[in-house]
Amino acid sequence: MTSSLSTFIAHSRSNNMDHQTIRLLLLSAGWKEKDISTALASESLAMPVPVPPDTGSAREAFFHLLTFAGLYATVISLIILTFEYISRLFPDPALQNIYFDNNDVSSIRWCVAVVIIAFPLFFFLSRTLHRSYSAHAEVLQSGVRRWLTYLTLFVTACTITGDLITLLFYFLDGELSVRFLLKVAAILILCGVPFIYYFSALRMDHEAYIKSKLHRSFAWIAAVIAVAAVAYGIFVAGTPMTGRLERLDEQRLSDLKNIQNEVLNIVYGSDKSSPVPIGGIKVLPKPLPTDMDAIAAGAQYTKISTSDPATGSPYLYKPHGTTYELCATFDLPRDLQYDIFWNHPVGEKCFQFDALDRQGK
Repeated sequence: MTSSLSTFIAHSRSNNMDHQTIRLLLLSAGWKEKDISTALASESLAMPVPVPPDTGSAREAFFHLLTFAGLYATVISLIILTFEYISRLFPDPALQNIYFDNNDVSSIRWCVAVVIIAFPLFFFLSRTLHRSYSAHAEVLQSGVRRWLTYLTLFVTACTITGDLITLLFYFLDGELSVRFLLKVAAILILCGVPFIYYFSALRMDHEAYIKSKLHRSFAWIAAVIAVAAVAYGIFVAGTPMTGRLERLDEQRLSDLKNIQNEVLNIVYGSDKSSPVPIGGIKVLPKPLPTDMDAIAAGAQYTKISTSDPATGSPYLYKPHGTTYELCATFDLPRDLQYDIFWNHPVGEKCFQFDALDRQGK
């Protein structure tokens, strides 16, 4: 207790001021509730008020750090998801073929996974801390809580400012659209909601904190936003089974690419010299392998897989003079805007290659 505070309380007592009047005067002057309560108790009692053992401890810091880490991970992932959804619903023709591909959902799946883990962690730890704050006024005024909360407010304010500056730059650069306005709104909502909640909670005394309905409102808003973002992400990216089918199709393409490379290695050798012209006609240095077993036996750099990873059915290899085909059966369509040679429909697809072309296509 500071000397000025103790002197003021003693002076007030000598002027017959009651406990509540002294408390209100000190609160209006900017003193903290904890300091006032401690000073009043010390002035009247022979022993100090006991403090809960966890107040200011490493355990308290751990729970607060873990809670805010869950909040950071959730908000960042929700921002990325929201931007992805806006870009898909309102695509920019100027960027469509350069930076964005509707078929690439890897970032959506990653952010959905982060939200599924981080948000429940944040939610339940926040409930635990809320019960602790409600039960102990000292914990509510803990220095650990106040420092980490103000740090979170600082990070959130910087994020809002930085993103608004970035969005303003793109606005000045010519991106004037509904997409721009929605991104601004997303930043303000996803960062503004936690900022308003934590800033308001910090200004409450213990009694107001217990009675406030702000906590329940914040919990409901956060839960609705997180569930909606995850649900739409699963709708866009597909179920885990869809993801597995995509991985299998990627493995099939990888196998076919390895087979194609080994065919070229067998035909041209390690130096991949140009086709030999004979009588004005280009002739391969070596003939194409006769079948898949010959390719596997003659592979020089990669041990190739000659069968489907899911069904075990062999890939089809069909040589025709200087050209050949490689065939596989796919579970899902591929329609990417890059490496379009390897796009394919659902079902069997045969890719045609010309061995006279040193690239094989």
